[in-house]
Amino acid sequence: MQTVPIIANVKPIKVELEAGKNYFWCQCGLSQSQPFCDGSHAGTDIKPLRFTAEKTGAAGLCQCKSTANAPFCDGTHATLGELNAGDPAPVPKSEVPVAIATPEEPTVARIHELARDGLSKLGHHGEMGSMGVPRKDLPHWDDIQILPAQMARKPLLDDVPVRTSVTIGPRAEKPLKLDIPLFVSDMSYGALSEEAKTALARGAQLAGTGICSGEGGMLPEEQAENARYFYELASAKFGWKPELVERVQAFHFKGGQGAKTGTGGHLPGEKVQDKIAEVRGLEPGQSAISPATFIDLHTPADFKKVADEVRERSGGIPIGFKLSANHIEDDIDFALAASADYIILDGRGGG
Repeated sequence: MQTVPIIANVKPIKVELEAGKNYFWCQCGLSQSQPFCDGSHAGTDIKPLRFTAEKTGAAGLCQCKSTANAPFCDGTHATLGELNAGDPAPVPKSEVPVAIATPEEPTVARIHELARDGLSKLGHHGEMGSMGVPRKDLPHWDDIQILPAQMARKPLLDDVPVRTSVTIGPRAEKPLKLDIPLFVSDMSYGALSEEAKTALARGAQLAGTGICSGEGGMLPEEQAENARYFYELASAKFGWKPELVERVQAFHFKGGQGAKTGTGGHLPGEKVQDKIAEVRGLEPGQSAISPATFIDLHTPADFKKVADEVRERSGGIPIGFKLSANHIEDDIDFALAASADYIILDGRGGG
């Protein structure tokens, strides 16, 4: 005698129900009139489930026979793995519907989570995802058309040395020279490990170029590995102390970044521990919240005042602005009015 239901199908079925009408949902999985009973349970130890439709309309009824919300689908079919129709149906794990995203109800898990926890686990900014743009969606080097010289500008012969250096802030009192026109951009300690930050700093130093602190504060071990160090000051001013500029070679304000502009940021408290908390100037377990903009700096004159203080204390290092490519002309005008020596335009994938 059959005592365990079998899987009739690994997907729910959409049916039209009529309010007040009684239906018999097949629990054994043998019915040829799924999802309703056709009497095939005879000879088994399983009986159909009688239910009355509460309202008229479409409903998704379970065919995997493992739902914890019979007769309705609760998404359990998405957890069946390699099980197929005809296999024994797993026993429902809970009387509470299991919230699992399915093609039919892609947001059900999120709805259950919000109903249970509110924003306590998501944070006040709501759901967060990884920053950046998938590599396949970004321009490739092959998309760049190089215009070679020929007559008006003559090409160089093979034995002519090529200079690749670039000077950051050539009009500053202490310009910063890089041997190559590339540097390791702003990535915070906390987003990257100490090992990654120090390794990148050391590699950049060997390549004759610089690295930036990122908005999470200056990691001393990273700064010690590189003599072309950029300090980034963002809206939250994590770990900011004016005396830090005496140890760096360039300084810039963060206006935005390519993958996330004008929204601020949130590093959950569980990630702000030990040294990360120390570098950011926070208590262990305190969430690191970056406001959408500087709270105390508004006009070009406000930024210029800080820039001049940095110049005086550092002996004249270059002062810049990191901007994402949005209102480019207006933002560049703002940066120039604030006495910028250099401007970083962050590309679409810059996270």
